[in-house]
Amino acid sequence: MINGEQKNSYVVRKKVIQSPLVSTLSLTSVDGKSHLYHSGQFITVYFPELGVPEGKAYSMSGAPHEGGLIITVKAMGEFSRRLCAMNVGDIVTASLPYGYFYSESDETTLVMIAADIGVTPFRSIIMDSLVNNPQRKIILFYSSRIYEGLVFKKEFDQLKKEHANFEVFYFVTREKTDDPDITNVRMDVRNVLGTDAHNNIEAREFMICGSISFVGDIWKKLRAEGVPEEAIYTEAFFSH
Repeated sequence: MINGEQKNSYVVRKKVIQSPLVSTLSLTSVDGKSHLYHSGQFITVYFPELGVPEGKAYSMSGAPHEGGLIITVKAMGEFSRRLCAMNVGDIVTASLPYGYFYSESDETTLVMIAADIGVTPFRSIIMDSLVNNPQRKIILFYSSRIYEGLVFKKEFDQLKKEHANFEVFYFVTREKTDDPDITNVRMDVRNVLGTDAHNNIEAREFMICGSISFVGDIWKKLRAEGVPEEAIYTEAFFSH
């Protein structure tokens, strides 16, 4: 079996606790083999004892050049809580990387729209692009209910300082914050498209990741504003 159908054993080589509910795990194959993948892909994790034989999918948050397979997980379901509880040296069964959530172009401006833990594949794509295609414009719109939910904020802020072609805008909807970088309103497509949107839609591709309702709502609004369906990439996260 190949790609997502093949099960493989990985060892946790590094664990970083991003917040009380979010952890990043760096995995390497137990047999020492390296696995090529495209930023934006995911792996399926298996815990057969939980009675879910098909497993659960987790996007890579790491870029290929960072080594191994890196996933960032929020403890909001049985699978995710078990992953977040893992420590260095633990073994997990998962697939090889697979999936299609990335642009095939290297010239368009990438507009990324993320809610909460839906930012994980975008970190992978951003890190990869800044190394291999730094001239490409990337704009990230990142929304969370609470300030603590903005995983990778410090890292994104540093990347913004270092790379002129990377921009990030934050939205926090359920609490007030004194951080001047935060907009305390619900993110709207008007924020995403900007005042010049109808003059340059053809030069942009849009990627949306978050809950099913978030992804569906943003997709419909982008389409209503004239964004072509083929210019919109979506990936929805489930609570597992």
